Amino acid sequence: MSDVTLNILIVEDDPDTRDNLRDILELDGYRIQEAATAAGALERNDWSTYSVILLDRKLPDGTAFDLLPKLKHLAPEANVIILTGYADVGGAIEALRLGAVDYLLKPIDPTDLRTRLARIAEHRRLKEAQRESDRFARTVLDSLGAHIAVLDHSGMILAVNQAWRDFAAANGAGGVDVSEGTDYLLTCARTLGEDISTAQAFASGIQDVLNGDRGSFELEYPCHAPDRRRWFVGRVTPFQGDGSPRVVVAHVEITERKLSEERALQAERLAAIGEMVTGLAHESRNALQRGQACLEMLALEVPDRPRARDLVLRLQKAQDDLSHLYEDVRDYAAPIQLRLRVCNLVEVWQAAWIDLESIRSGRVAVLHEVNEVLDPQGLIDAFRLGQVFRNLLENALAACQDPVMIEIRCVPDDLDGHPALKISVRDNGPGFTPEQMRRVFEAFYTTKTKGTGLGLAICRRIIEAHKGRIFLGDHPGPGAEFILILPRGNP
Repeated sequence: MSDVTLNILIVEDDPDTRDNLRDILELDGYRIQEAATAAGALERNDWSTYSVILLDRKLPDGTAFDLLPKLKHLAPEANVIILTGYADVGGAIEALRLGAVDYLLKPIDPTDLRTRLARIAEHRRLKEAQRESDRFARTVLDSLGAHIAVLDHSGMILAVNQAWRDFAAANGAGGVDVSEGTDYLLTCARTLGEDISTAQAFASGIQDVLNGDRGSFELEYPCHAPDRRRWFVGRVTPFQGDGSPRVVVAHVEITERKLSEERALQAERLAAIGEMVTGLAHESRNALQRGQACLEMLALEVPDRPRARDLVLRLQKAQDDLSHLYEDVRDYAAPIQLRLRVCNLVEVWQAAWIDLESIRSGRVAVLHEVNEVLDPQGLIDAFRLGQVFRNLLENALAACQDPVMIEIRCVPDDLDGHPALKISVRDNGPGFTPEQMRRVFEAFYTTKTKGTGLGLAICRRIIEAHKGRIFLGDHPGPGAEFILILPRGNP
């Protein structure tokens, strides 16, 4: 006998038959409940506990055919076996049509009954084992960080794990539907990056696997999530299920790897620029010094010629600008070494505002501070972040006409699931054009008549060195808004 213990309800009006069945079944370890009438059977409320119902075909207050539909509704998981003294084929067919699993003739053969119950018990054991296996598989899938979907031979979704559901819910306006029965291939364009060709290539590859034209394959692709650009590698693996081809599609995020590769490449480029500029500055320094000396001597030769002296001063200024340009580029290319300590962010931006006092002199400029963080501290390099705030505030002062209104707002936030501070710097200036918004952090890009165009590029490098993010806000109305998100812990 199976190791599954069945809970059996005997619905039989003959007391001797009930007693015999009870004796036989309790001897085999089954749990038994009894009822002598249809009404007596229906009055109970523990239907979910029954595995088998032994139902007499003819009862004092009804027949098995009357009772069967009600029993299947009340106990859909129970197996109903009809007990009868009538050996008619029509009755057996009707009982099976109404949901009975078997049909036994009286007097009941104990061996035959035991065999049939053992078969039911084994079937239930296998079914429960399958459910347990499915629960285990679901638990394993939901514990994985990869986005996993199982597709049938036509590309319809059979199952997705929790990571896929969470990602789909956050992707795009209103999320992406990945429920069972959805055509997975039609969702690719909304989930697999900004380039439709990437989605088409991925969908085509999945279809090739389903058709048996190719084995497993993988494809790297970018995806524009709502918060940031992310990178994934999609792996498609075929398997046979229920005799038909299926595939498992797993999307594994590789954003950190891609960012590390980009940072390494950027570091190599900056090192090359730094080496070139350092050499250029060294070789040019003597020439610039000689030129400066000659200009000073020339100024002494033309004390009575204002036009000539003005030209000399302009040449000296041009040489100073060229020297500063060398220094700016060298500083931009140099590696950023952070000196981290716990600092108050409010004090950092207030110090930056004070440093700009000479620039604000004679102007109407107000800094409005909104701090919604009880303790706005972080592990930061105060000097480097001071550079960032000075640059942002100085840019705002340069862009705005009086009266200048600048607001700095600090609120709690999270960054990749960790506590962070979100600082927005917003002014009342003209804001940015679409072209400027696209290129604002690009090195050497500037809208000013003077300057290297490295200020915001350096700001981004400093913030990213803190493992933070800096980007333009999308607030309505005039003015520019920069948003900084900084982790509160150790970068």
